[in-house]
Amino acid sequence: MKRTRTRLLIAGVAPVLALTACGGVNQYLADRSETTELYHIFDIKTGADIDTVATAAADGLAQNTNRIQQNRPLMMSTDIPAKPGRFQLVDASSAFAGTGMGAFLQAAQSQAGATTMRLAKCDGAVWTSKATRAIPGYNNLNLYSCLYAYRGGYQLDVYGVFQKSSGGLTGLEQGLAGSLVGTPDQWVNKTILDTVRNIAAVSHGQVVQIEGQPKIAGDSLPWVDKLGTH
Repeated sequence: MKRTRTRLLIAGVAPVLALTACGGVNQYLADRSETTELYHIFDIKTGADIDTVATAAADGLAQNTNRIQQNRPLMMSTDIPAKPGRFQLVDASSAFAGTGMGAFLQAAQSQAGATTMRLAKCDGAVWTSKATRAIPGYNNLNLYSCLYAYRGGYQLDVYGVFQKSSGGLTGLEQGLAGSLVGTPDQWVNKTILDTVRNIAAVSHGQVVQIEGQPKIAGDSLPWVDKLGTH
């Protein structure tokens, strides 16, 4: 009788253990999608002209991106403001409201689970850019830059957004690739730092980060960055 009860107990526990194991495996294999946003603001103390600083910024971006769209608005006033401007975030579908693009973006947001797609608005900037980087297995990185001139130099505002996937067999492959060459997050940080490094080198200026999220630390850069800075 005791043996029968023991067998029944073992038989009942086995499926529970199997389900628990499956749940643990499923945790890692389930497909996940996450939208990541970041921004950083840098103060640039230099006497270099706008063309020099803007070209240095574009060349810095080009080191780690696939495509750059630049815009240099006409500066009708010769007065340089005492304080720099600041970028603003706007909802992409609202920015194109009443147009076919607005309807397309609204549909895209719906398919993405109502994730808000935002753009950087650079009113008053002397130079703006949108850079994209194709990341295998991930949605493209979109990096917006706004360069503001003021009496003390310049201010560079950078806003980035990309969507990354994890989980599933593809996620395992991405994890392996990330451990070898660096994660997308790390390469985004490197793209930003290489840009301000190039500005500092070309303009002979002093660049200081005054604000930003998330914090850029040494461990948030790909290991190849250490090779390039020596």
